[in-house]
This record gives sequence, structure tokens and C-alpha cells, in this order.
Amino acid sequence: MIHSFSFAATPHIHFGVGQRVLISDLLKDFGSKVLLITGGTSFDASPLCSELYQHLSSSFTLHRETISHEPSPEWLDDVVMRYHAKHIDVVLAIGGGSTVGAAKAVAGLLPTADSVMAYLEGVGHHKTFAGITTPFIAVPTTAGTGGETSKNAVISQMGQQGFKKSFRDVTLVPKHIVLDPELTISCPTHVTAACGMDAFTQLLESYVAKGANPMTDALAWSGLQAIQRGLLAACDDGQNIEARAPCCMPHRYRV
Repeated sequence: MIHSFSFAATPHIHFGVGQRVLISDLLKDFGSKVLLITGGTSFDASPLCSELYQHLSSSFTLHRETISHEPSPEWLDDVVMRYHAKHIDVVLAIGGGSTVGAAKAVAGLLPTADSVMAYLEGVGHHKTFAGITTPFIAVPTTAGTGGETSKNAVISQMGQQGFKKSFRDVTLVPKHIVLDPELTISCPTHVTAACGMDAFTQLLESYVAKGANPMTDALAWSGLQAIQRGLLAACDDGQNIEARAPCCMPHRYRV
């Protein structure tokens, strides 16, 4: 029996060593006012990212915010309120999963300056998201869940009444994703290992899920093979770009 299935369209993915050189041209397609969101320290510690920052600063009206944790409602609402009136043309995320998720939510909220609490599943105000977003480009610097390809941003609230919920809409998916394995070189061994096992878990979960289909199986299986080829070697030698590249490839799609 042939089972029916659907598969959501993926963003435009640019994969390969040195593909970061495309970022400037991709941004220009949307305008000159750029909000850059990066990690707390990893971006500044990377010579390649610092070089990229200097180039972008000279080419665009560049604003920058940093985040070193999963985005909270308070952090998101503060950033959105401060930049709503600046008429940002495009949001750019360069960093790990939390950075990408934070930028995804900011891009979705900037046009209206709504609080993220209006849209959070299960704990929000049950407002329907209109789907009007600021263009968003994601440049991951770790290889983990592949959250850059998803339509949801994970928002966390700490404390006794804490939660971890999603702001979710298909329009939150980035317009472009730039996957440059060289940007992962500065990841320490423990981060490389943790992100690699995160990716492995996501792929295995997808492959054995009851809702799997031929397309997700093909992606998940090729991703598992890539991790088998590259992860241990990347942990042994973080400068080994041939080992890192397979782990950064765009296999990580959930069922």
C-alpha cells in the first residue's frame, strides 16, 4: 500500500566552504538596514566572524544584539521594542541554535512590535499570527538540531512558573540559510561533540518515527552516514574541515 505524505518546502540553502562571501549580496536584496544577532562570546572569538563583521559594518547600516542563552520573552520584547521604529530591512543571525531561534522570533515580531506572549503555544494569548515578517537570513555556526530550517522558535522562561514553548509559523522560516563549515572551526571539542550528538539524535528520531516517509528517510539516512564519517574525526581535530563539512550538511529535517 502506498501511503500519502506531505513535505514542506525548504529555504534556499547555500552550503560549502567559503559560502559566507555570499552574505553581503544576499542582504543587499532586502535593503541596507541590518539587525545582526550573534552569540554572547563565540562570534567575537572567531577570527572569521570578526572579519565578516568588519566587512558588513562598512557595507550596511548595521545594528548588533547578542544573546548567550535561549531567548526569553523579556529579551525578545526588549529587542523588538527598541528596533521596531528603526525600520530594519533584514535580520541576520550568525551563531548557534539559540541565536538563530532568537533572530527568527525577532524577525517575526518586528513589523508589529507585538509581544511574543501573544503567540506562544500553550501559554500565550492565543492571538493568530498574521504572517507578516521581516526578511531573515540564518548563518549557523554549530551543527545541531537544524533549527534554522524549521518554522518554530523555542522561547524559554526561567523560574517556578517557567516554560519552554514555541512561537510557530511557516513564515518564520529564513529566506536564505548559509552553511559554511569554516565557521564551525572555532567550536571547542565539547561543543562539537554535543552538537554532533544532538544532530545524530534528531536524525535517528526522524528515521524511526511512525510518521517517516521516503523523503525524510533519505535525508535522515544520508545525515547519519555523514555523522559517522565526520563527527569523531572533527572531535579529534577541530581544524579538519573535511571532517566538519559532512556534519554541517543540510540533512537535519524533522518529520
